Amino acid sequence: MWDKRHGVLLFLNSFATGLLSPLLTLLLLGSGIGMAAVPLTVGLYSATTVVFEIPSGMAADRWGRKNCFLLSCVFLLPSLGLLALGRGLPAMLAAMVFLGLARAFSSGSLDALVVEEFLLKHGEEALPRCTARISALTSIGLAAGCLAGGGVYSLTGRLWAAIALKAAVVLALLALGAGLTEHPVARETANPVALLTATLRGSGTVRALVLLCAAAAPPVFAVEVFYQPRFTQLLHSGAAGWALGFLSAGGYYATAAGSLLAARLGRPTLRRLLAFTGLTGAGLAGMAAAGTPVLFVAAYFAFYAILGGTDCLTSTLLNRAAPPKQRATLLSACSLAMQLGGLAASPLLSAGAALGTIPQVWLAAGGAVAAVMLVCLAVSAWRGRKTPPLPKH
Repeated sequence: MWDKRHGVLLFLNSFATGLLSPLLTLLLLGSGIGMAAVPLTVGLYSATTVVFEIPSGMAADRWGRKNCFLLSCVFLLPSLGLLALGRGLPAMLAAMVFLGLARAFSSGSLDALVVEEFLLKHGEEALPRCTARISALTSIGLAAGCLAGGGVYSLTGRLWAAIALKAAVVLALLALGAGLTEHPVARETANPVALLTATLRGSGTVRALVLLCAAAAPPVFAVEVFYQPRFTQLLHSGAAGWALGFLSAGGYYATAAGSLLAARLGRPTLRRLLAFTGLTGAGLAGMAAAGTPVLFVAAYFAFYAILGGTDCLTSTLLNRAAPPKQRATLLSACSLAMQLGGLAASPLLSAGAALGTIPQVWLAAGGAVAAVMLVCLAVSAWRGRKTPPLPKH
């Protein structure tokens, strides 16, 4: 039986994240900083998240997932206060540091806590169902948060109204999280960096999953960067704000649907994950080929449905391979790999956009990912044929 408190926490945590997603640039500009300073400010948020991603996962494994999740909520409060009341670049930079810390400390802690409690009650065979629900609730919460944040701002015309709503949700998360029960997991007293290194060296499955997270990031990054201008081009209209809002929310719902569908396809395997990752490249090519708004919306939803399946498979395989005492650390490692994969792809995408069109960039990126995954599948099949069959008794 799924613990409803866990479901509420997962939804509200993602809902809170989504509330300010469509408004962050407006909030930063409203504080008095110029447009040129916005990338610097958001970049500091990303850098803070990257720096603390692995340490926060190690802290969750050593001192408790519940404690680290509550700490992430505490970090959100000063960031919201600075966004609401701060003026100028120093205040916004400080807000981004707190926001980055909150993101890092929440990324692996809550998921690891929910998975651990679910496994204790239902066993490993139920793991795909658990990870699918986590992915679905996360996506639905993000979609609802984006719509609610944009809706509150549209109705009130005040950016602080969305901040106040997020603050109320964060306080609710603190109250609900404080009442959670966390069953003790064996804690490792050895050096956590040495433990992570040993796990990556000793487990080919974990190593492959971390690398696949990095490989899956460029297609996602390419879509997130370019889908707004491309969709606006196809609409032939400057009044595309409402359409973009519903397109973004629909993408989250498609991700949730893909996660739930992938959980019904049988026991997850690394080969199936390779195939799904390759399909993201095909989905990107489909978006490039879409020449009308309707076809683009269909291709966009299909891409995110495939992405939801990829996320579900990755999460299931990683949680199955991860030692319980390192679960949060390894979830954070995969999150870091995705961020680094996106950062590594950004200069290539920028160069591609300068030399060609958005569809051409998507075709190149999608083709590259699909080709790499096909090669990996071929190598995996070849190794499988070379492996001698087990002797019969």
